[in-house]
Amino acid sequence: MAKKIMSGEGWSFEPASDGQDNNKHETLSPSAHKITVNLEKRNKGKVVTVIGNLALDSAEIKDLAKKLKAACGSGGSSGDNHIEIQGDHVEKTRSWLRDRGWGLK
Repeated sequence: MAKKIMSGEGWSFEPASDGQDNNKHETLSPSAHKITVNLEKRNKGKVVTVIGNLALDSAEIKDLAKKLKAACGSGGSSGDNHIEIQGDHVEKTRSWLRDRGWGLK
């Protein structure tokens, strides 16, 4: 949470800093990963391809998610250490990752 500091006639804000970055993961080389690619069934029969077990920081996960969504021609989202692609794209995702040197489980 930001600190409020009174200065002059208005307020100024300083970002809170505890000296630690809690959202930082140890980044591994692509071949050192053991990525899992699974298919999950959601509400109303919708299926989602879930790429998990990613040891990347949030910016790298978002970048990888953007590339995967473009390769699959589908939408999706990214979380802390996983990516979700709408639809059944397990084989396409596995081959795309394997072609680029990512380690699969």
